[in-house]
Amino acid sequence: MTTVDVNELEDAVLLVSDPEHGARAWVGLDTGSVYVRAGGIDPDAQPLPENIATSDRYTRVPGSCSLDLGQVVVFDFVQAEMPEQYDHVRRMFERQAAYRHFGKLVDERGLRERWHAFRDQRTVAALRGWCEANGLQLSVR
Repeated sequence: MTTVDVNELEDAVLLVSDPEHGARAWVGLDTGSVYVRAGGIDPDAQPLPENIATSDRYTRVPGSCSLDLGQVVVFDFVQAEMPEQYDHVRRMFERQAAYRHFGKLVDERGLRERWHAFRDQRTVAALRGWCEANGLQLSVR
């Protein structure tokens, strides 16, 4: 089974998820190579295969929302670690700068390390599931 590097795939998912970059990314099903096109990335640094958009040997990298790595992860963490704050965090995410405010709450509660571990675990699980669905294997950190 073809292996994909977890760090390269995670970076591609983050780029694809950020609308400012207008990024597109693919994984080669035969090689596990991750190809990215985005503003600020030199296209000559890693040329794209000519048939990347039409060949069935490449698959597009999804954005984080498609992998349920957005607010779902935040709310699951809050439910597990500080359930008494669940309604407050829900309201927080109805306004701008929600992630910044959530980060402050996490820091106030001394949960920064637990949040990062929780988020990383969920990210790896989602990436592994995506890889398996595409006949790939994820190389884990």
